[in-house]
Amino acid sequence: MTYNTKPIKTKKNGTNWTMRRGYEYLSDKIHFNDQDSILWEKSYELIKNTGVRFVVSMPGLNGNGNRVYIKQFKRKTKLNLKYFFFPARAKIEWRVANTLLEKDIKTFQPVAVAEKRALGSLRIDLIVSREITNSTSFHDFCQTNFNGSLSEAKIVEKKKLLNILALFIRDLHDKGVFHSDLTSGNILIQSGNRHSESGQGYSFYLIDLHHAKILRKLSKRKRLFNLAQMFNALISVLTKSDKLAFIENYGKNILDSKKNIQELTDQVDTLSSKIRGVHFRSRLKRCVKNSSVYSKNKFGAFKVFYRKAYDTGSFLNLIVKHRKALANNDCGSILKRDAKTCLTRFPFEGKEIHSVVVKQYKTPSVLWFSKNIFRMQSGRKAWIAGNGLLVYGILTPKPIALLEKRIVGIVTDSYIIMEAVPDSLEMDRYLLKNFQNHSGNCLSPGTGKKRKFIDSFAQTIGVMHEKMVFHHDLKTCNIMVKANGSFGFIFLDCDKITFGKGISIRERIKNLTQINLSTPGCITFKDRLRFLREYLKQCNMLDEEKSICREIINLCRGEQLLYVSSKGDITEEW
Repeated sequence: MTYNTKPIKTKKNGTNWTMRRGYEYLSDKIHFNDQDSILWEKSYELIKNTGVRFVVSMPGLNGNGNRVYIKQFKRKTKLNLKYFFFPARAKIEWRVANTLLEKDIKTFQPVAVAEKRALGSLRIDLIVSREITNSTSFHDFCQTNFNGSLSEAKIVEKKKLLNILALFIRDLHDKGVFHSDLTSGNILIQSGNRHSESGQGYSFYLIDLHHAKILRKLSKRKRLFNLAQMFNALISVLTKSDKLAFIENYGKNILDSKKNIQELTDQVDTLSSKIRGVHFRSRLKRCVKNSSVYSKNKFGAFKVFYRKAYDTGSFLNLIVKHRKALANNDCGSILKRDAKTCLTRFPFEGKEIHSVVVKQYKTPSVLWFSKNIFRMQSGRKAWIAGNGLLVYGILTPKPIALLEKRIVGIVTDSYIIMEAVPDSLEMDRYLLKNFQNHSGNCLSPGTGKKRKFIDSFAQTIGVMHEKMVFHHDLKTCNIMVKANGSFGFIFLDCDKITFGKGISIRERIKNLTQINLSTPGCITFKDRLRFLREYLKQCNMLDEEKSICREIINLCRGEQLLYVSSKGDITEEW
């Protein structure tokens, strides 16, 4: 398409349209209600629907066969005072996209933009673009191709792609493009282009351009900020050597000629950690506020925080069932019962969830009650941390609702309703079932399934620590295993999880020792060394293997293995 031709401007039903030739049909094809676009035909696909925007794709009707994407921005308030003084987001995307194409930077091709105002207040804010064929977000591409242990071929492919990405970002910066949300999710990778400039069969495209600005020159601070954003977005796939190579390929001298590659990489890494902390703290707060996903309300004696996708009437019914099960000592429903917590399981009619667990956090004493005046109650901690783990991409039972009962504003009891994870087993029981033969002897450490399990678990703990997530009671009984082709590790007891600060060597050793002492003896010493090595490899800490191993052995000396089996608690000598 030629972008030097003047676009067509028209007005239809009070909406101002700017369109490329060949796309005049869009003003007749797309109709609006107050917020969401309504298409005459049903031949469209919903791509995204959040509190911020509504995105669908539909076939193009100009004979070229390419689909088009329709992105409509939503209004937070009816007045939209901000847009009395600033341009609409769709218009910003239109202007920036055309400027990038003029600068020979790959992005989507905008074909139409629509805006409607009433007395100056923005009512409709929409942009239409051509599909970028054979593409996916670079984030999804990395999660699919570069997670876990990689073959030599995959390592080589990853290094080449990161090199291309570094050059792409350098090109953006050199041409004055600053994207304030430069993450791997806002960069598309297109495969199958064997004539791309990179020569590797891949091209990168910048999207979500309402976050972008065209400046005369980018400062070092803005360059470093964008690089830190990318490090943060790719935290699960970037190794130390990857980061060094990325900065080197981007160009050390353009950032600071006085610093070496290691110093610059450390500077970007530190900034990345700060960005990650701010981002996650913001996301963690959403589950206790009214937002696009969560809501809060009062139901009888309870203050309730819940996911909007679920029927609120069912929550109180589950609490009633929970209390009846405890009163009747219903062994079929009760999973656990002690002075501080009670867990029950019940059938549930919900989206993709057929069974739930109700976990009650009790106030066992007057002292405990008085402490709740000054601290966050365990149920609230578990609700925030459970939703936080999902934000961090770490598996945990999906929290559906938190109900808090209060006296004079102080929480006395709280209940979390969460998904009962199907087809899973506590790790200690899983190990006994799968890696111990009928005579009680352990299977060979060379067993393929066993080796795969150990590697997957070590990588999961490594990623968890690299994301600055710390579980204060990381025992195998607090981890569920779900095996379905690959291994999934689901973390329980979320009230004992903290976020956002770097995991110290002492804390890493504490978690590794907890795992070691709660793992059955069917996992041999050789298996445990393999786990430690794979964990340290994931965390880029292989240089410290001997000292960490020695410290774990010292902490475990004189201790017995303690784990849970189908017969109850088991202690075992080394």
